Amino acid sequence: MPIYNVNPPPFKKRKDINADWNTFRKGLNLLLRPTELGHDELAQADNIMLIGSGVPTGRWGTSTYFTVNATGAINGFGTYNNTASLTNELIALSDEGFLAKKNGTGSTVLTGQSYPSGSIVRAEQLGGKTYFVSKNVPLTAYNGINLAVFATISAPTGLTATNFSGGSGTFTWSWKVTTLGANGGETTPSTNILLPGLPQDLSKTQVNVRWSAPSAATLAGYQIYRGLPGDETFIAAVGASTTVYIDIGDPQSDTIFPPLANTTGGVKSQFITKFNDRLLMVDQSDPTKLLISGRYPNQARFNWADGGGSIYIDPDSGQDITGIAVQPGSDKIIVFKEFSSYAVTLSTVNIGNFVILDPQYQPVSIAVGCSNPDTIQTVENDVFYFGRKGMYVVGYEPNFLSIIRTNEVSARIRPYLALLNDDDYKTACTMYVDNKYLLSFPNRKEIMVYDRERGAFAGLWKLPFGITKMKKYVDGTGTEKWVVGTTTNQVYTFEPSVNSDNGTTISKILRTNKDALGVWNQLKVIKLFYALLRNITGTATVNVLMEDRNGATSVIKTFSITGSDTGGKSGWGSTLWGSRMWGETKGSIVTGSDEFPRWSQLYKIGRLIQVEVTSTMPNSNFELLNLKVTGKSQGENSLASFERV
Repeated sequence: MPIYNVNPPPFKKRKDINADWNTFRKGLNLLLRPTELGHDELAQADNIMLIGSGVPTGRWGTSTYFTVNATGAINGFGTYNNTASLTNELIALSDEGFLAKKNGTGSTVLTGQSYPSGSIVRAEQLGGKTYFVSKNVPLTAYNGINLAVFATISAPTGLTATNFSGGSGTFTWSWKVTTLGANGGETTPSTNILLPGLPQDLSKTQVNVRWSAPSAATLAGYQIYRGLPGDETFIAAVGASTTVYIDIGDPQSDTIFPPLANTTGGVKSQFITKFNDRLLMVDQSDPTKLLISGRYPNQARFNWADGGGSIYIDPDSGQDITGIAVQPGSDKIIVFKEFSSYAVTLSTVNIGNFVILDPQYQPVSIAVGCSNPDTIQTVENDVFYFGRKGMYVVGYEPNFLSIIRTNEVSARIRPYLALLNDDDYKTACTMYVDNKYLLSFPNRKEIMVYDRERGAFAGLWKLPFGITKMKKYVDGTGTEKWVVGTTTNQVYTFEPSVNSDNGTTISKILRTNKDALGVWNQLKVIKLFYALLRNITGTATVNVLMEDRNGATSVIKTFSITGSDTGGKSGWGSTLWGSRMWGETKGSIVTGSDEFPRWSQLYKIGRLIQVEVTSTMPNSNFELLNLKVTGKSQGENSLASFERV
């Protein structure tokens, strides 16, 4: 007779399973579904930023800084640092059309220039002046007292050309002359003068070219162009008192042609960027041509005679220039178009007796570009920019100091970018402060925040107003201000110590990933929930959400921590006895801004767990340090009610 073991097998307690959220250093991830995220990522982060090792907390608030004129959106900022009086002025433009500098909580209009409603200005300071540019109004300079504009000069007239030495041949040569303005601008060329019967080599003869100076104008000189008819290029420059040029066949440029627009009254441009002691612009009427000024003190002069120059950037691409940046730590200028970018380097070349600027460019990317110049920011040793393909960074390839590369950083927010329209790309603006790249969409009244310190998107900030322009500015007291212009005529500042938007409540909401506690196909008994928070002001609410066996999601636990729990007047809630109804403990109870643990028994059956932390009451905030859930699997036969196949 066989012998059977009739003793029951020993009981083995099934191990607990846990979900532990102890850091959120990877921030917001909208690319993946909540069930695909890791514990260190967030499915939602409204008005949230990260501190420390990846601790979520509420964003900065905003306070009124000053009012610009009477009405209109803020369409540009500039600064003027007065080294003589040691004062720094912040200047803004609103739709009212006048530049105005901050004066207390109001502003003072700067007279001498006005702008059509809706104009956008950008500014740079160099050589004791701040230069303002706009595509609607010519270049304007501010010296701390007045706005200065430049008079438009006419081209020379009455050109004549005489074959002085009598050399002959079968070629017809053509000459053009332009006038140079005191501000460095250049007129369009005069009507060309043709001289037939000349040799191909003009060094075998001498041609005297004469012209009449424009009347009643302050001139800086003239530039002479020579070539076959319709193909005239630069050969020389002369001073303002000279109206004759003796051409003895000096070499001519291959690439320097007469300008297409008269810029003596100042360039109309959407862009201005400082490159060492030069200024960079793009003429609005010639939008693929990069203008490069002479070196200080000729920073407002863009002609070849004063050390300036220009270069056409891929003029046949069908794309206009959309932005200019300077690559930190290099001699390269980065020029952006909407779907491409280029690196420009400056060198010189000898043409006759002149040393002429000789810019050269090479592509950085022929697929990725910049949507508008306000999205370009210098970030440490890189340049961040935003365009139709997302948010990218330009910098040197590691270990290869001569190779510039561009990489995407916006992969985790692509679903959000897919919601943007054409106007969002054209009106976006940015600022880089506190290791954060703030990308504002004024029409949406939202800011997407990239935290460079942690390499993550910290959150989507939602505001009661749209931010049209942003500027980091150091005021006269040496205090750094993070200034933002809005769709109204109000200028605000971001303030880390403020917990509202000029009195409007900031609603903070974050959600973790949806966690299956390691076993996606089985139901679990969710036993205990733990939360660890810090620095709570006002009211913070924690919701535990669970998907049950039928696939429905509900809140299985909610609790709030109010200001009285953390402000030193919570009675026995701050002592050994817990929060009971017996009144307040005698004496003064002190609670610091340290950690506040909370826990709860749940004992609910479900498949997925997600935690939501909100702070929607006025002047409320929190820091979320840790979340933890413990549970126990019910085994392989405990399945959710999905279909069996």
